Amino acid sequence: MPRKTLSVLGLRTTVFADRSEVGLEFSARRPRRDAAPVFEDAQPPVAPPVATSGGPEAAALAERVGALTWYHTLELPHGIVTPGYYDHRELLPRYRLPPRLDGLRVLDVATFDGFWAFEFERRGAAEVVALDVREKREIDLPPRTRAAMTEADLSFAFGRGFALAREALDSKVQPLHCNVYDLSPERAGMFDLVHVGDLLLHLRDPVRALTAIRSVCRGRAIISDVIFPDLDRGTGGVPLMQYQGGRGQNIWWRLGAEALRAMVEDAGFENVEEVSRFKYGQRGLPPSIWHAVFAAGV
Repeated sequence: MPRKTLSVLGLRTTVFADRSEVGLEFSARRPRRDAAPVFEDAQPPVAPPVATSGGPEAAALAERVGALTWYHTLELPHGIVTPGYYDHRELLPRYRLPPRLDGLRVLDVATFDGFWAFEFERRGAAEVVALDVREKREIDLPPRTRAAMTEADLSFAFGRGFALAREALDSKVQPLHCNVYDLSPERAGMFDLVHVGDLLLHLRDPVRALTAIRSVCRGRAIISDVIFPDLDRGTGGVPLMQYQGGRGQNIWWRLGAEALRAMVEDAGFENVEEVSRFKYGQRGLPPSIWHAVFAAGV
C-alpha cells in the first residue's frame, strides 16, 4: 500500500506568540530510522463512512468510499467523511491560510487524496492544479528496494481517492501527472501560490525538487514538513539533517528546521520564514510528530 505523510499548508507572516506551541522540549532518545508519520497497510480505527442524508445515490457513494484506503479526511456530499489516517480539518487555523484566494492560480504538489487542493478551490482560487505521480514506480525508491519489488508492487496505482473525491465534489481541480523533479514553467505554467507538504523527507534530492518548485512560483510558496527538533538543539543555527537512505517508510532524511530553511533558501526563494511549529498525530493517537511550516517569496 502507498506510504505517504500528511500534506498541510498555511500562510502567515508572524510566528505564534505562544512559544509553548513551537516545541522547546526535546528528547535525547535516538528515534527509530523510520520515525515519521506513515501510511500503514490497514485502515485507522475509525468507523466506516455513512451517508447522513440522501437515498440510494448517497448509500452508493458511501460504499465506494469505504472500499478505498484513505490518507486524507475529506468531507463529501451527503455528510460522508472519508476515514483518513490524518485529519487536517482542525489543523487549518494553524496555517493562517487567507480566507479567500480569488483570482489566484494555485499548485498543490504531491496532492494524494487532494485535501489541500480542494481546500484551495473552496476558498475561491481561480484555478487549482493538483500534481502527483500515478504509480509507486515513480517515487524515489532505493535501488535494492526497487529490485526486490514485483511488477504488481511497482504498478500500484495512486490517485483513486482523489478521483473519487473530485467526482463527488463536482470539483474543477485539474490533476497533473508529473514527477516534482520534472516540474517546469513549460510543463505547468506559473502559479501565484505553490504548496508542498511533507514530501521532502521522501525525496533523495529535496533541493532539486525545491528548485523545480521555485521555477513555477511567481508569488508565494508554503513549504511544510516533518522536522526533528533534536537536530537543531545546541548547534548554534548550523543546519543539520540525518541520512535515512530511503529505508523504512521510504524516508530519506530526518530534517532539522534549520536545514529545511536553508534548503528552501538555496533553491532560490526569498524572505523564508518559519511561520508555525506544532505536533500532530495519526487519528486515534496522541500528537507526537513535529511539523514546521515555512512561507517564502520569490
